[in-house]
Amino acid sequence: MELLFYPIDVDYEITSEGPAIYLYGKTKDGKQVCVVDYFQPYFYVENDKDVRYLLENLTAVQGDKTFTIAGLELVEKVFLGKTKELYKVFTGVPKAVPLLKEAAEKLGLQCYEYDILFTYRYLIDKQIKPMTLVKVEGSFSGDTFIAESVEQASGTFDDAKILAIDIETYAKEKVINPSKNPILMVALYGNYKGKELKKVITWKRFPDSQDVEFVGSEKELLQRLVGVIKNYEPDIITGYYSDGFDMPYIETRAKKHRVSLDIGRDRSVMKVRNKEAKIVGIPHVDVYKFVRYIIWRGLKTDVYGLDPVAQELLGIGKHDVNLDDLADAWDSGSDSLREFAEYNLQDSLVTFKLCEKLLPDMIEFVKLVGLPLHDFNRSRFSKLVELYLLRRGVEFNILAPNKPGYQQISGRKNQHYEGGFVYQPEPGVYSDLVVFDFRSLYPSIITSHNVDISTLNCSCCSGDGEKWFCQKVKGFLPTVVEDLIIRRSRIKELIKKSEGDVQLLQARSEALKIMTNSFYGYLGFFGARWYSIDCASSVTGLARRYITSVISKAKKAGFSVIYGDTDSIFLSLEGKSKEEALEFVTSYNDTLTGQMELEFEGYYPKGIFVSLKGNDIGAKKKYALLNEDGAIMVKGFESVRRNWSEISKEVQKKVLKLVLDGLENVAVEYIKSVIDDLRAQNVSVEKLILKTQLTKPVEQYDSIGPHVAVALQMIEKGQSVGPGSLIM
Repeated sequence: MELLFYPIDVDYEITSEGPAIYLYGKTKDGKQVCVVDYFQPYFYVENDKDVRYLLENLTAVQGDKTFTIAGLELVEKVFLGKTKELYKVFTGVPKAVPLLKEAAEKLGLQCYEYDILFTYRYLIDKQIKPMTLVKVEGSFSGDTFIAESVEQASGTFDDAKILAIDIETYAKEKVINPSKNPILMVALYGNYKGKELKKVITWKRFPDSQDVEFVGSEKELLQRLVGVIKNYEPDIITGYYSDGFDMPYIETRAKKHRVSLDIGRDRSVMKVRNKEAKIVGIPHVDVYKFVRYIIWRGLKTDVYGLDPVAQELLGIGKHDVNLDDLADAWDSGSDSLREFAEYNLQDSLVTFKLCEKLLPDMIEFVKLVGLPLHDFNRSRFSKLVELYLLRRGVEFNILAPNKPGYQQISGRKNQHYEGGFVYQPEPGVYSDLVVFDFRSLYPSIITSHNVDISTLNCSCCSGDGEKWFCQKVKGFLPTVVEDLIIRRSRIKELIKKSEGDVQLLQARSEALKIMTNSFYGYLGFFGARWYSIDCASSVTGLARRYITSVISKAKKAGFSVIYGDTDSIFLSLEGKSKEEALEFVTSYNDTLTGQMELEFEGYYPKGIFVSLKGNDIGAKKKYALLNEDGAIMVKGFESVRRNWSEISKEVQKKVLKLVLDGLENVAVEYIKSVIDDLRAQNVSVEKLILKTQLTKPVEQYDSIGPHVAVALQMIEKGQSVGPGSLIM
């Protein structure tokens, strides 16, 4: 029989019939289903004299188990532009792959693709994308569907049943201690097809308890939490910073009370490892990680707590209560516990709405790179690019380079190259500015100049200088990057023509944009499979050539160049019109090849560029522009940085606006008034607080700055502080 379903999560088990992939998902009519497909793990070994004989007799021992190969297949793959003959070495179980690979290497054999996770290997080879429609042929065996064939169909999952969870804990003096302090409340919120789940579970009674369920103890609270989750049958469980706090805390307290968190689709227990909570069959989405890893550059806020992010994206936020008072209210049984329950429930509601809003963006990334949602949610750009290349590599019969070892990484970390070009500005206030920038400069260079490891210094072309790239055969990386650029251009055209809801198209466009712009960084990333400092340095070298050429031609055309930085140029019209500036850009674009294009970014009546501190030289990446609507755009100033007080940001932005409006005298008087208020202590303490984020564990700081000193004091008091913590 045929079954159409959306895979939501992927796991595997070793069964009597071999390694089995479990695809947990939902059918088109909304029923949860588990599809089982059998798949054999493998890796590659380069063919050479006597290789087959050595492989046929290859063994690896671990404990009391001996592993041998399960089969061999001779294949050809393309490795960095050249064809290689290899043996595809099949094993009986996934864990035999690294063991047999190590045994093969001891015999001097060259091995490849031995470190790709088994579930990833399956999704890549089958070209299956989670959260999209998949067609399977087979039959049901009990509650599971045994697949005989699996293939990708067309359609995106848009019917997720989301459950948000948030906890409140006992904490005297802000000390977070899950082994000692209990969970006081847990809030759950879901809204699926108009049916709302809205509940706070707690174990101390108080009046006016709407949406609150009382139980007798913390143990009963945990048991009830498990029961609600099982009964609700969510497709996704979400939280905000839940990997870092809620889920580890729940796990610790459950172990203390011997409560089984068997909420997995296979009734397995939720596991938390390295601050990552895994629930089999149910993706756990920590919205905070998506905000911090993926979309933070597009946000106005520089603080990524639940409240500021929700205020910006949803227009709603948390309730205003003082959590420091919760422990005392709990001890005294105060009626104010109702306010804390409402606060708890609001957090779960806001988290639900954030997940609901951002899920289309997440799904577009999942579709693009082929990662399960849970794994994508915890991935940085280097991993996303790599998985995308591995997936696209199947289409081109590509053999992936191996990941670098420790020594390779150490060596790569010491390699450096020159970055982008900066045309230093003369400090001052300027009028009639036009700004142009190269559209997707680095990706465009990769595609237009065929920048790839396999095309570098090819034998079929001659080049100028020490490095050149083949102009006859298109490389793998330029091909996939060009495809991303073209796909995004088509989607942008659809958005322009559409008269309906374009949220999904915008999510798709943003995913393509972010991925496309990540390839250059990946080339120079020390942990990359397709690492090449020669390619990375060539990209920046070509970028410098382009920006200097446009600066030179702009000057020859009679424009005054104010500033240039990597991919953008700021011109002063000085009597010329915007139309003349646009004509210049059109003529310049006629000289470009491939995907290269200089675009009009905007016209600004006024702009200000400042000098470096203690120097007369103009500062780079530090300016303010006033647009035609009177709005100010600030770059590089303290007013857009987190580690400055609110009053310094507020004052600086207002002074910049006054100066750009030509009101320098008013700006001076305003500054004097602020100084008077500070001396008279008429400024609230909140406006004077400095906020600095820890970027690494405190023990790794060589210099103990103020924020590190405060963090050490917090740790001494038993508070949980680590990378990402905001110190105030």
